[in-house]
Amino acid sequence: MSINFRLSSILVVLTLFGCTKTVPEAPFCRSTNNDEHTQSAAACIIKVQNKALLIKHRLSNRLDFPGGGKKDGESLVCAAHRETWEETGFNVEVGEKLAVTQNGLALFECTLNAGVEHLPDVFDAPPWAKLEVIELVQADPFLLTHIELRFPDDLIAFRDSFNKIKVSQSQQE
Repeated sequence: MSINFRLSSILVVLTLFGCTKTVPEAPFCRSTNNDEHTQSAAACIIKVQNKALLIKHRLSNRLDFPGGGKKDGESLVCAAHRETWEETGFNVEVGEKLAVTQNGLALFECTLNAGVEHLPDVFDAPPWAKLEVIELVQADPFLLTHIELRFPDDLIAFRDSFNKIKVSQSQQE
């Protein structure tokens, strides 16, 4: 698949939803993980080459994982998928649980095949996410400090989780 096609697909999605004031319905939950989990909140660790895709939280002006709490009757895996969609506009596939932070947030490996590695390190969040998210950031977890994260104690779990993820073949091209 060519880079131009991937970027064109991203632009089409952003154009279609560019004027939307409400969050579009989340796509069908994509997961290879059917395990039961006891946590009530989940987030995605999305590895893009040697960086992770993070959100810049509006209220704290700090970086955070795309994720949040689960709704009634929703699995933890699908909560990670839905929250990532709502905050980034990306339809990820949720994989294995990598870690649980000190605050009880489950961190999942999430894969994304949208050509994000060809975007700048900082780019706009979808319009519907602007109440919560300032922008999307691709950052090297090993260059971040505790104070750059919304929840500083998450840094070690973040780095450990990031190291467990292998970069997909499509991202190495």
